Amino acid sequence: MTPPPPWLRTAIGAQATLLVGMGLGRFSYTPMVPALIDNGAVSADQAGWIGAANLGGYLVGGLAVPWLLQRAAAPRILRACLILSFVALAASAVPAGFAWLLACRLLLGVAVAVMMILSIASVTAAAPARHLGKAAGIAFTGVGLGIFFSAAALPLLLSHGLLWAWSGTAAIGAIGLAIGLWGWSGGSDAPPPVRRDPLPTHLGADAARLVAAQGLFSVGLVPHSIYWVDYLVRGLGRSIAEGGAQWTLFGLGAVLGTIAWGRLADRIGFSPALTLVFASLAAGIALPVLAPGPVTVVLSSLLVGAQPGLSAVIAGRAQRAIGNGSMLGLWRWMVLAVGTGQLAAGYGLVALFNARGSYAEVFLVGAAAMAGGAVLAFGLRHTEAGRASTPR
Repeated sequence: MTPPPPWLRTAIGAQATLLVGMGLGRFSYTPMVPALIDNGAVSADQAGWIGAANLGGYLVGGLAVPWLLQRAAAPRILRACLILSFVALAASAVPAGFAWLLACRLLLGVAVAVMMILSIASVTAAAPARHLGKAAGIAFTGVGLGIFFSAAALPLLLSHGLLWAWSGTAAIGAIGLAIGLWGWSGGSDAPPPVRRDPLPTHLGADAARLVAAQGLFSVGLVPHSIYWVDYLVRGLGRSIAEGGAQWTLFGLGAVLGTIAWGRLADRIGFSPALTLVFASLAAGIALPVLAPGPVTVVLSSLLVGAQPGLSAVIAGRAQRAIGNGSMLGLWRWMVLAVGTGQLAAGYGLVALFNARGSYAEVFLVGAAAMAGGAVLAFGLRHTEAGRASTPR
């Protein structure tokens, strides 16, 4: 059997890494919150603090990358973070109370940021120019697979109890761990080295636009991340089963949309594709509150569910902005923008909803953030730096 080319092996390794850390590590917690509260494992307030610890850990991990790169090569760091993420995910099943779960979620947040920065920088550095969108799409599909699992399988597992839910999540994580360790293994198939000075001293206009757009993207995701099912059930009077079905469609969009957007970027260019995906997300967020109906609800689940596709396209555009060099420094700034944006919007939009009680206002703020991202993307130079590359 012919082994995959190095760039594809790297992309598959990143896919498994993001499945364990982001797809399962982050998105499996949300559907478990009601069961954790009902079982008395944590209180409602404690559940919120646990979620905040995960977001805070994401910022810590992003800030720690330069320090880590001074001590080890990127593949070694990725293997260590992958193992740490799986251990933290599996350890979450231990019914040891609030402090234990808080520590597990905090460690996951730190590891996920490091893995997001180093794995995607490695993927974009390894991929030939003509496969850049495809490679980034493969990597970010790991996030989509985790969302889909959380939407489709966790409700059934939770009906048998929390131990089943955590154990099922850990079982999928074990598969991702094995594939990820293979992807980041040494030898001739190791990912190309990345620079140890990842913090750029100056950001050009395009790079600054990409950082700002990434921050707006994280703000725009908050309404669906927190209120989508709640809006369908309490705002539109749908049943809980219907809300769950829409969240499953959200997960399906995350898997299929990520690949589709990455391939589109390879065909039409990363700048036009980035503008289109931002515009589609803005429409997907606004439509169900401006014109609620069966069609707009389904469209919203699929379009906004495809949000990992934006991450794939913007990562590819960041690499094109750099040209032949490593985009590690720029990508680190972009990941930190996500951490800052989601932390601020997570608290700000919740406060807005608590004060006003309006789903429409919260969703329209999210749509405006995505529209702002589209404007920034449209202002990017459409002649991308690219890089010389031979197929590998």
